[in-house]
Order: sequence, then structure tokens, then C-alpha cells
Amino acid sequence: MNRREFDPLRSLMEAQPAQAVRMGIACVAAAAFYFAFPQGLFVGPLCVLLLLWAAEKETRNQPLMIYLAAGLFLTMGVAAHLSMLTIRSARMSRTLLPLLEDMWNYDLNTAMAWEENSWSGGYLVLLGLISRLEENQVTVIKLVNLCFTTGSALAVGQLARQRGASCLGRVGAMGAAMLLPTVLLNSGCWGQCDAVFACFALWGLSLLLDRHPCWGCLLLGMAGAFKLQGMFMYPLLLPMFMEKKVSLRHLLLGVAGFAAFHVPMLVDGQALMSILARYNTQIIDAAYGTVGLTDNGPGIYGLMNIASVREFSGMGMFLSFACALLFALALTKRGPITDRGYISAALVLCIGLPLILPQMNARGLYLAGLLSLTLVQDWKGALVALVLETVSLCGYMAAIFNNTILPLTVLSLMGIGLMLAAVVLFLDETQKVPAHGQD
Repeated sequence: MNRREFDPLRSLMEAQPAQAVRMGIACVAAAAFYFAFPQGLFVGPLCVLLLLWAAEKETRNQPLMIYLAAGLFLTMGVAAHLSMLTIRSARMSRTLLPLLEDMWNYDLNTAMAWEENSWSGGYLVLLGLISRLEENQVTVIKLVNLCFTTGSALAVGQLARQRGASCLGRVGAMGAAMLLPTVLLNSGCWGQCDAVFACFALWGLSLLLDRHPCWGCLLLGMAGAFKLQGMFMYPLLLPMFMEKKVSLRHLLLGVAGFAAFHVPMLVDGQALMSILARYNTQIIDAAYGTVGLTDNGPGIYGLMNIASVREFSGMGMFLSFACALLFALALTKRGPITDRGYISAALVLCIGLPLILPQMNARGLYLAGLLSLTLVQDWKGALVALVLETVSLCGYMAAIFNNTILPLTVLSLMGIGLMLAAVVLFLDETQKVPAHGQD
């Protein structure tokens, strides 16, 4: 009889070492990132540690080989972001750098309450703080974005868990959230921090579903302070309120989170109504500008050959509010909604509202792209996520590189089709529960 040969490498890869051993491997990987990407300072190793901790949590009962593969996949996202730190696109030179330079010439509170272009309060607070730096301002913005992109990826993994995804499905969703082309271009070539509001919004939704309404509402309020798209999930609070998952005090915490980032504006003497109407002010300013009703963002306005900002902008804004309220009321009539149902409903809002709101740019579907990753459990969810990323990426290419891959009319039709597909997915995952005593 031939004795079975001992393969030490196979035995090692099939072993299930203790948690301490796996975290020791994570620390070694973080140290390697520190020396491989010194320009990332401590941010790169910190993000690597967080992602490898998540990989260890998801693959705790799996062989070491699975943990190493999952960890390598997740850390590639950090490496991709760090490799783009030195990129300075023309759009950054035209918009971001002049703004930071102008802010540097004023005191900190004036910078954080910048009135020109009606920027969101949270975004102004971030830029105002970064404007105090004498150099490497764009690099710091990208590192901040990397931190919140990592947080967004962890939130995507948690939402995928709440939807019942497998461990490998959750790891795949987190890795995709780090490596989506639009996520990389958002920071690397556009110099934006959409990951900040997305991180707050995704974790806010996850905590609400996990029965932590205080933190959930607070984070949703902070998301709205950073970006209009952070408010897309607010209609979900109505059915949650009706189901007694949130109460008035929780909603007031959300208001406090929103107001905290606008304190510099109030100190600067700006009126409360001007703060609440920032988006409307942007629309009025654009009526005399060159942006038009859409800024490379797919939507109903992309189907119009001639559309006046003065005629359609106000209508589009209030129409979107009405649609969001109508959808929220419809949710209250479907009876108790599961976690899967709320996540699918959030996707409907994050895809549908940018199609109706005027002056949406290519980044309008950023949050929807991340949410769609939680749906990738069958071919239908994967198809929605793939088409959504394609539509967003085409908009990015036109906005950043002036390269039109598909006409805006086609992208708008694809966006409308995506909204309908999201509605179908939502209906598949929610069933109307009849009231007691009714057939």
C-alpha cells in the first residue's frame, strides 16, 4: 500500500487558524501597505485592517485559503485608490483647486459657510477644514474619500448580510464597492467626496434595519447635510414611523445631525430659509447658466431636445417630492415590510429620484450603484447592478473626459428601464399583508 504523501502547503491552506492568527496576518499586510504606499500615510493601512477584519468575520469558519483570497480581493480596492493619489484632472484644476485657494484667503468660519454656488453644508465644512492645509490638499481629499469608501464597503457588506447573502456574496459586494470604476473615478479623477454621504446613508439604513433608530436617524441626517442624494432614503422613515420602528425623538436626532453641519452658516449670518433652500438656489442660479436641466445625468430631461430651465426646473423639483411622498404612502399600505423590502425600496428611490430631479449630474446614481451590489444574488440582481454601473460610467466619461460613449437619450431610456426593474425587484420581495379580518 502506498502511504498518502504529506503536503504541507495544502495542509496549511486547509487549516482553520485562530482569530488571533488571522488578525496577525492582517497586521502584517497593513504594515506592507504602509511601506508600499508611503503617500497614503496611515490611512491605507487603517483601511486594510478594517477590510481584513471584515474578511476574517465573514470567513471565520472557512479554510485559511478562503480568508487569504477574500482579504487579497478586498485590499486590491485600497491599492487601486492609493495608486490614483497623484492624478490631477482638468476638472479639479478648474473647480476644486480654485475653490480651496479662495477659501484659504478667508477665516475658517467664512470658508465653512461659503455662499458661492450654494454648496451643501457638510461638504463646505470638510473643504473649509482642508483649505487650512498649505499643501497636498487634493491628496488629503482623496484620503478622506478612501476612508469613507471603506466605510461604505463595510456598510454594503452589512446590508448584504441583512438581505440574506452568503459569506462569499458579502465579500464580493464589499470588494465591488471598493473597485467599481465610478467609485474610483469619483475620487481619483473628479476629486469628489460622494463616499462621505454614501457611507452615512448606507450605515444609517443598516442601523435602522438593525433596530438602532437613534444612530440610524442621526447618520441619515448627516448624509442629507453632505449631499442632496443623502435625502433619497428619507421617504422610508414614514413607513418605519407607522410601524413604530422610529419615533419623534429619533427623527429629531436626524434633524440635529443635519443642523450640526450648518452651524457655520448660521454663525455667518445666513438666513435659515436660505440654508434649507440650497437646492432651489442652485436651480435658480442655473437658470442663467450653461448647465441646463441635466449635467450628463440620465433622466427625463435627457429625452427633451429643447427644455428650458425656467419652465421645467421648479416643476421637476416638486414632482420629485410628490413622487417620493406617494411612494412612501404606498409603502405604508403594504403592511409590515421586511429588511429585504426596505433595501429594495431604497434602491427604487435612489434610482428613480435622480431621473426626475433637474440638474442631476453623472454622480446622481452613486448611492444607487452601491445599493445595487446588495442585490447580486441571482442573475436579475446582477443584471441591474451591471447596467446601472454602465449608465453611470458613461456619464462619468462624458463629464470628466468629454468622451460620449452613448448618447444621453439612450442613457436616459436605460435609466428609466432600471427604475422599472428596481420596482419589479421590490414587488418580488414584498407581499401585501392583509389587515386582520380581511380576505
